[in-house]
Amino acid sequence: MIPLIVNYIKEQTKIHNQNNVTRTKAYLDFYRKFPEIKWSFLASYVSRNAGWNMTDLQSEPYVQFLSEDQRKSLYLTYESINWYIFQDAYPQLLIYQLSMEKNTPLFFLFKHFHISKFVEEEWYRFYKYGGEDRLLYAQIINEQNLIEQPIMEQQPYKSKVFHKLPFKGQNMAHFNAVLLPTEDGKIYGDFVSHFLSVSKRISIGKKIANLLFYPGLYPMFYSFAKHIEITGDRMEYEQFLNKERITDSHKLADFYRDTKHQLNEYREDWSSYTKVKRKWFKEESIKKIKPINSEFYKKRKWIKDLSSIKGSIKHESVEKS
Repeated sequence: MIPLIVNYIKEQTKIHNQNNVTRTKAYLDFYRKFPEIKWSFLASYVSRNAGWNMTDLQSEPYVQFLSEDQRKSLYLTYESINWYIFQDAYPQLLIYQLSMEKNTPLFFLFKHFHISKFVEEEWYRFYKYGGEDRLLYAQIINEQNLIEQPIMEQQPYKSKVFHKLPFKGQNMAHFNAVLLPTEDGKIYGDFVSHFLSVSKRISIGKKIANLLFYPGLYPMFYSFAKHIEITGDRMEYEQFLNKERITDSHKLADFYRDTKHQLNEYREDWSSYTKVKRKWFKEESIKKIKPINSEFYKKRKWIKDLSSIKGSIKHESVEKS
């Protein structure tokens, strides 16, 4: 019986981890069935943002500033991080679903998927005592520690992406943001910085989660997620902005085929050599709850203007030649 369950979960994970769109939909579909698993809703929004970032790489500003090799490396970084997390997280979700259906905890199956003992214990705790927010934080802690050694600290990501100027420039200038759009045109979220620090990544994850589930805003975020098709196109939310079209409209599938990943299925248990810090479970306060439309698009306009200047210089240089 166990081999059949394990094979079923592996097959379902493979089916839904084909690309950014399929995994984003899988997270959201699971959350709609089991809203007590808050992390799945958070993951759907973070994954959705990754899709927008991937599509951005083929837009004019990035084409002007970055070489094809640089853009490919950044795409593979986004894709690898999200693919790797899904390989670990989706089996957790399916095993929880089976546990609910059979009315008995089946988290001992985690060992067949190389899932950490840390998060296994947290699932047992949740099944027995409840505590949605603690499990949410535990899953954020797990996913960010999960990618630390195999991606953040490994080649070629470390040398070709994280230590290169394009990534460092984005990181220092806070160009990247996790956006939580609404159908009334307001965009909430937070800017991402210090991405190389696991503690900072956990902190931003908790902040976004607290904003996502903020009582006055959650219904708007859920409505957007439920009603707007997932395509990887920023027009998903820019259609609601009171401005002319801001971004070239393209779906993720217009640019990228499904990526074949070389990352090994085996995952060393990060919790066997990493001490879980108490601060990782601490509540993250939200200082200001307000839309970030203006700040986000001011930075995007700055990049677009710079790319236009660079494009003009390049064009003049070609004409002179």
